Amino acid sequence: MASPAARPPYRLGRAGGAVLACVLLVLGLAVSFGTARAMEDAQRRQAGQRMDHHLETVRAAVSGEVHRRVELLGDLAAAVGAQRDPTARDFDALTFRLAFRALPGATGVAYAVPVADARVQDAQRAWRRRGAADLSLRPAGAGEHRFVVLDRSLEPPSPALGSDLAAAAEPSEAMGAARRTGRVTAGRPYVLLRDRGLPADRRQTSFVLVAPVHGAGEAPDAGLLRGWLVMGVRGGDFADGALRRLTHGMVQVTISDVSAPGPARPAATVRNGEPLAGSPELRRAATVEAAGRAWRVELTPTAAFAAASGAGPHPVLLGGGTALSVLTAGLVLALTASRERALSRMEHTAEALRADLARHRLAEARLRERGAELERFASVAAYDLKSPLTVITGYTELVEDQLGPGADPRIRGWLQRVRQSTGRMRRLIDDLLSYSSAGDVPLEPAEVDLEQLVAAVVMERTAHLAHDRPHVGFGRLPAVTADPALLRQVMDHLIANAVKYVRHGATAQVDVSAERRGEAWRVTVSDRGIGIAPEQRESVFAAFGRARGSEGYPGTGLGLAICRRIVERHGGAIHAEENPGGGTRVVFTLPVVPEASPPGAAAEDGTGGTDLSGTVPGGR
Repeated sequence: MASPAARPPYRLGRAGGAVLACVLLVLGLAVSFGTARAMEDAQRRQAGQRMDHHLETVRAAVSGEVHRRVELLGDLAAAVGAQRDPTARDFDALTFRLAFRALPGATGVAYAVPVADARVQDAQRAWRRRGAADLSLRPAGAGEHRFVVLDRSLEPPSPALGSDLAAAAEPSEAMGAARRTGRVTAGRPYVLLRDRGLPADRRQTSFVLVAPVHGAGEAPDAGLLRGWLVMGVRGGDFADGALRRLTHGMVQVTISDVSAPGPARPAATVRNGEPLAGSPELRRAATVEAAGRAWRVELTPTAAFAAASGAGPHPVLLGGGTALSVLTAGLVLALTASRERALSRMEHTAEALRADLARHRLAEARLRERGAELERFASVAAYDLKSPLTVITGYTELVEDQLGPGADPRIRGWLQRVRQSTGRMRRLIDDLLSYSSAGDVPLEPAEVDLEQLVAAVVMERTAHLAHDRPHVGFGRLPAVTADPALLRQVMDHLIANAVKYVRHGATAQVDVSAERRGEAWRVTVSDRGIGIAPEQRESVFAAFGRARGSEGYPGTGLGLAICRRIVERHGGAIHAEENPGGGTRVVFTLPVVPEASPPGAAAEDGTGGTDLSGTVPGGR
């Protein structure tokens, strides 16, 4: 039998080749446009992430700088109030170190006192006898005057001495708010009285920080308002000194006061070149609560930001992909029979796209590595800062030991403030180290008796208190499976917050309970403290996030952030919610590990347990 004839090779023909060329051209253009669009979107996301990073850096810097001035002014107010009969010499000694504190924008600190119309001359004579020899009070209007009787100016000569701050609405309002709240308060932005004589191009929008001064100790006016410490801050100098080195010319920063309804009142601007036009999606804004006011921080990218970001590879990829698609279609149309060459070129194109995607993944990996390097840098820097603090503490104690019984009490007070400041710095460093290590320390899970752990934490937190010991109660708590050291950090931070953030004069009331829900333990720490506003119940878990109203309490803003890291590493979640009747409840979950659970373990409802106020005296 004859073999069948060999089948001739398949031919597309001109029409088929043209159709195939058109199909390839359309597909090539679609791939090129799609890939270029994807890379452009990725570049925009990276630019947005960079702007988010700049915003968080600027927000933290503004909050930190304002808090530093608030804390300094509060300490000075307490020191002035502790003087039985403060004089000009006392005030000079207490404020002497201001010039060395690196406070950008600060013009100085003035001590203002309330004086009625009929008492102006009496007040002038009294303060001259106290050392203000050149004092000449200058009343403005009628009613209660608020005269500057003592002044530490950082820009001599000072025109503030003897002036009546009641003449300006902004500092007068801030003084009234400080009198009502008893806390350091910021005023609305305005032009300082001392700057109103300057040319218009040299005037800056400024604001004041006001701290109430109350008599203390055995003074006859103990607990009563004596006056106010007023610090003037020029907004432009403040922003320039605190933010310019952080922004590296990449963004423009505008700080505005948005505390009251209506248009924002600009307080400061940091200009770093021309703003980037046509990119409204890159602008960022956040609100910072500080010194009793809300400050809106707005960031606009500059041309330098765009230059640092680069144009990206997507225009080159789009042009190259389009040219390659046209070339491929032309080759197919001209040489219909050259299918292998066309397939080879298409494979080459696919390989180039894969290489571009691989480079993109490498860039993302480098960004993640950079983030890890920054976190390691923070940890190493915190370790290095401990050494000079130890030296400062040691020499402070050495100086105290060398002081004789007849030493000036003011010197001992100064040394006491040095110890307090180094203590605050040490606590911040410890929290930074805890925050850094909480993310990467190896977990060593074991069975933990939560009831014994809570009891130990409470005893450690309250054993040193002689009076006003808190009421701490907790139900029968289960045994859970977790890293014992890290879980102790979580309970220590939550119980410490519940005991600390109470209204002045009130006794802390804390309740700890736990129950099992499905495959997780739900642990709750409830208090009757100052509470957290609903809109801030998420932000308090961010690094350095603090709730509105906590300015008068010590803290670093890292405790809840450490708790979140530890809980999430265990596979749980943490959040804050309102406690019915007042205060806050912080709830976190821990997965149940069946192998570590005792036989017959049942969910606990947190009732019928122990009230620590029965074992730790001091409850009211």
